[in-house]
Amino acid sequence: MEQMIEMLSNFGVSLIIVGLFLYDWLTTRKSMKETLEQNNSCLKEIQNTNKNTAKSLELLQKSMDSQTDFLQVHDKRCEQSTNGILEINRELEKINIKLEGKLK
Repeated sequence: MEQMIEMLSNFGVSLIIVGLFLYDWLTTRKSMKETLEQNNSCLKEIQNTNKNTAKSLELLQKSMDSQTDFLQVHDKRCEQSTNGILEINRELEKINIKLEGKLK
């Protein structure tokens, strides 16, 4: 018994420190596993989000391309219409000039 007390007085602090270290290590280890599992699930969510974002951007690009094509066709039609209207106005001016010459 005396030897036990002597050992505790000599190594008691060291044993307490080792015990606390082991307790902390085991609890931290459990917490680390939980954190790693959460990180893995977050990474999977991020990967899914990245895939969805890539698909959305691809669809947006297609939509922008089709709108660009539509606008180019529309611009050509407007240009043709404008040219046609200008030609009609020129012809009307010629007719008005002829009519004014005949009326005088």
